[in-house]
Amino acid sequence: MPLGPDIPLSSKLAVLLSRKRGADGKTPSTRAIAAATAETPGGRPALTHQVVNDLLNGVKTNPSSAQLAGLARAFASPVAYLLPGYNGLTSLSVYEEYQDAREALRLIHDLGEAGAAELLEAAREIRLRHGHRDLNVPEVPEPLPPATEPPRPGRRRRLSFTEAAERAVSDLEGT
Repeated sequence: MPLGPDIPLSSKLAVLLSRKRGADGKTPSTRAIAAATAETPGGRPALTHQVVNDLLNGVKTNPSSAQLAGLARAFASPVAYLLPGYNGLTSLSVYEEYQDAREALRLIHDLGEAGAAELLEAAREIRLRHGHRDLNVPEVPEPLPPATEPPRPGRRRRLSFTEAAERAVSDLEGT
């Protein structure tokens, strides 16, 4: 498989982070991501939150294989996607998730380009049969649209003199 353009690890992590929004629409903190890198729940994380932060910001660009495996666990993505040149998140996910997809690739291994072309044509026909008219599947699935974050609790912003006067009148009148 020819390698694609070199997309920085921080950009790949940004894509994965945007896809990992919680039910409240917020992305997880670096501490939560670091905790999710552990091999077992509650186990020792493969990365500290500072290393996660450095990787997300592009400060650190060459993590160890253990750190890559931890990141893949935290983001539920294939490890290969985090390697330089491997940009097809969709195809790598299918390859890792479905044994039959790996078997199909093994079966056409020695058939060359003709076998790959036949498999591709069969896959297009299957998509059409299943009602998927769009045969253009992106390398990286589109991230979920960003949810609007609700205002965070905290100190209210300072009011101008006019705003404070209006609020005082409103409070006195009970409206």
